[in-house]
Amino acid sequence: MEQVRLGKAELLVSRIGFGALPIQSVDRNSAVKVVRYAYDRGFTFFDTARVYTTSEGDLGIALAGLGEKVVVATKSVYKNMKQLDQDFYTSLNNLKRSHLDLYQFHIVNHQKELEAILKKGGPLDYLREQQRKGKLRHIGITSHRPTLMLKALETGVFETVQVPFNYIENEPLEKLIPLARSLDIGIIAMKPMAGGVFSNNRAAISWILQHPDIIPIPGMCKIEEIDDNLQALTAPPSLTDLAQLEDDKQELGTIFCRRCDYCLPCPNDIEASYILHSGMIFKRVGWDKMEQSHLDAFTKGLSCDQCGACASRCPYNLPLTEMVIDESKAMLRKAVELGKLTEDQLQDKLKAAEKKT
Repeated sequence: MEQVRLGKAELLVSRIGFGALPIQSVDRNSAVKVVRYAYDRGFTFFDTARVYTTSEGDLGIALAGLGEKVVVATKSVYKNMKQLDQDFYTSLNNLKRSHLDLYQFHIVNHQKELEAILKKGGPLDYLREQQRKGKLRHIGITSHRPTLMLKALETGVFETVQVPFNYIENEPLEKLIPLARSLDIGIIAMKPMAGGVFSNNRAAISWILQHPDIIPIPGMCKIEEIDDNLQALTAPPSLTDLAQLEDDKQELGTIFCRRCDYCLPCPNDIEASYILHSGMIFKRVGWDKMEQSHLDAFTKGLSCDQCGACASRCPYNLPLTEMVIDESKAMLRKAVELGKLTEDQLQDKLKAAEKKT
């Protein structure tokens, strides 16, 4: 795969990076197999984070011994020194590396978080000290707020910026990406497939690849996902592809779940992202695939007590409790249409949920 320069960090990385969040959903052997397959197919840039549970450890095993042949990026959500220090050295240990290539401040979505990072003697100075020790090469930042990142990049202290960027979420094209280019800051596109909402993933990736200095990092945990994403390298988006992407954009709007699962765990064991994506999934695989286990998940969604735990953790500030309840009702009504549930059963479920809340 083509190797490209990631801004002034001067890191040479594969044209498409490997988003390692999803490998935490599979067992270690499967995760290692997928990562090694990706490396063998030309992926040299791997992005993970401390909050991705087993992901760092899986990468550490899969990439052991490759040294400078790969570029590994990780992140920490912490802005205080004690926990940041713990995260940093845990990542070094998990990834089995003598140093980290790129360490990013993770999910910086508020001005006060940016200020905490930049304060004298704070997290930024800590990472600079790690650079002096030879434990770290480059410092980056990630956020779901392109406007805030304008302020972050203007400080001149970050070498890379990672934000959501795809056909639907293209706000960074207006100001953030031009600014990053002018400052020679590496641009990493998280959520290149908007959490899997596109009907043509290959087209979604190939659209991003039209921007030669932006590195998409689609999340992958299956061999076939790697093969699909590689097709984007040789298949620029056709007029049909673009029309399909536009249809997806019009259908979804801007208020939709990206399946990052930062909302979890739910105190009531409600699978928010699964419920919010179920309609789209059944449209693609067929409504006949709806089974009792799905009905059970939707029924549990009705019982949401609107505690707000999920919404408080959502980086997109989505009204998740209302969305989960509404989608659960919609899916159960669809189940009635399909004959998988009677109207009386639906009404009983609705009444039971009202009593609980």
